[in-house]
Amino acid sequence: MTGRSPVGPSGAERRLSRALLAVLALTAAGVLAVSFRPDPWLTGTVGSGPSAAPTSQDRTLASGAPDLSKALAPSLVTTGSAERFDAQTLADKINGKADLYLEAGFRSLVTQRVALAKNPDQWAEIFVFSMESPESAFAVFSRQRRSSAVRLADPPFAYRAANAVCAAAGPFYVEGIGSSEDPELMEALAATVAALLKNVPTSQEILRHLDIFPAAASPLDRAVLYKGSAFGYDGFQNAYAVPITEDGSALTVFVAVGKDSQDGRTAAEAFLRFLEENGAVRVSGTDPETGPVVLDFYGFTEVVFSHGRYAAGVHEADRRDIAERWAEVLRERLRAVDRATGAPPSG
Repeated sequence: MTGRSPVGPSGAERRLSRALLAVLALTAAGVLAVSFRPDPWLTGTVGSGPSAAPTSQDRTLASGAPDLSKALAPSLVTTGSAERFDAQTLADKINGKADLYLEAGFRSLVTQRVALAKNPDQWAEIFVFSMESPESAFAVFSRQRRSSAVRLADPPFAYRAANAVCAAAGPFYVEGIGSSEDPELMEALAATVAALLKNVPTSQEILRHLDIFPAAASPLDRAVLYKGSAFGYDGFQNAYAVPITEDGSALTVFVAVGKDSQDGRTAAEAFLRFLEENGAVRVSGTDPETGPVVLDFYGFTEVVFSHGRYAAGVHEADRRDIAERWAEVLRERLRAVDRATGAPPSG
């Protein structure tokens, strides 16, 4: 049999093969190096050493988030390194509560352990939540307010309860949770939280919404902002609510904005349909725009009316007479706000 005898690769082909093998070897080495490089957020090596690259936390601080290192009370020192969590890992840190934050507009969380310099056994953890808006931050602050909360002077949305100091300003919600109620530790936590949020502006829009409520309702101490759903109903975009107790009778007054740019009357009628579909029986009233609609809801009283862009009223009142009186007080307050400002605040 005749034919060409096998010929080995040329010199050029051999050089190309060696070059390709070298590239593959460098790639494999790079993969191994990345695979075994410690994650600085998990190992606590963020910022260690002069050659440390900018971290996610550094970028967050550069973007305007409060810097704990510049706000720490003189009596406190940090212990360990900061940890950072995103929407995918939030539940690892606050299992059972993550949905509340995510629904409100969570972006990121940075936590840091601190302790009294003279007594390290007294320690705390500070949580700095970055939310998508001031309303998002106030929503989680207000919905988690402890029953024993005592409002602090600074910032405007801040309180202490037992071993916790909690505050909200701008798009940030901050908690300082102590290992005990030690007075020195709690004083240092309160000072740290106040300093941390000192230069973050308070939302004037939230303050204007709280000003809708009568002063007797103490909205700064009690108001709750629901985002996404309220009272089991998901048709509101935002709902501000204030729980009240009078003569041993409980009720909640509320002012809400419907989704999809609904006007107040449409939003109120939709909420009324929801209540009736779930067993509420209309007692009086037909049109929420012209007057309050009163319903009996399994022994509780619901009162719903509309005002401009708002659906408003009273939720789950123990007594009908008190519910109707508070509904009228709230309705008159909305009118007074209109007279003073020319229009109610935007939703």
